[in-house]
Amino acid sequence: MSSSVQSREAQAPTRSEEPRYDVELRNVSKRFSPTVLGLDGVSARFEAGKVTVLLGLSGSGKSTLLRQINGLQRPTEGQISVLGHRIENAGDTDLRKIRRHIGFIFQNFHLVGPMSVLENVCTGKLGTLRGPRLSLAMYPRSVRVEAMEQLERVGLADRAFQRADTLSGGQQQRVGIARALIQKPDVLLADEPVASLDPVSSAQVIDLIKRISREENLTVICSLHQVELALEFSDRILGLQAGRVVLDCASASIDQQEALQIYSKVATPSQGASMKSLAG
Repeated sequence: MSSSVQSREAQAPTRSEEPRYDVELRNVSKRFSPTVLGLDGVSARFEAGKVTVLLGLSGSGKSTLLRQINGLQRPTEGQISVLGHRIENAGDTDLRKIRRHIGFIFQNFHLVGPMSVLENVCTGKLGTLRGPRLSLAMYPRSVRVEAMEQLERVGLADRAFQRADTLSGGQQQRVGIARALIQKPDVLLADEPVASLDPVSSAQVIDLIKRISREENLTVICSLHQVELALEFSDRILGLQAGRVVLDCASASIDQQEALQIYSKVATPSQGASMKSLAG
């Protein structure tokens, strides 16, 4: 077991302790223009070592929320804490340090197509290396070895020297997962990681993220729009509508009938004014 995993397990709360939250948002709003509001007073806490799915329609604020957490966007109002560090007013240097502990899996993979699969995974270490890396050979051997280990983990070691743009969508997303994992993150963000994949590839990618999150005791925050997939994958569902939290419930507390109602609750504008909870 790696030292990072041991450290995370040592920090996990016992039954008598209060839960520890790796990510906290307090009254966070993001306004893109006088008439466009991406987030509207969002308050939420994400427990360490748990998987939370952000559920909602396109434009509900899921991607915007994720981008606030890793500092790709700054909130107009409110406070954001990640691993005990404030994000909203962090300087560039501090933000880079914080991002080393936050992995990000993108919907459209964000791979460099002409680059080899192995080099794409190595780019996940750029935040900890000095100077530019213009080829695979310019990465330290230790990084290349670690990248191969992550590719083995996602079942793509045999494609290490293949161009990334020759892979299928599901394979490219697995490369994206390996790239995020090589950072050794404490928090893993995933923005619609299966939106462009077929059902079989979607299930494989979600199963992979779930398995690795358990192995590494990661705090996972993942946006999805497939209700059944979200329920199978997550410990908790956070529903968003028009930039507001309208649903917050434990996934295990929902039966099949309630599951069918979740999307209508998230999608119905009348629900946007108040927060509903199926968990009681």
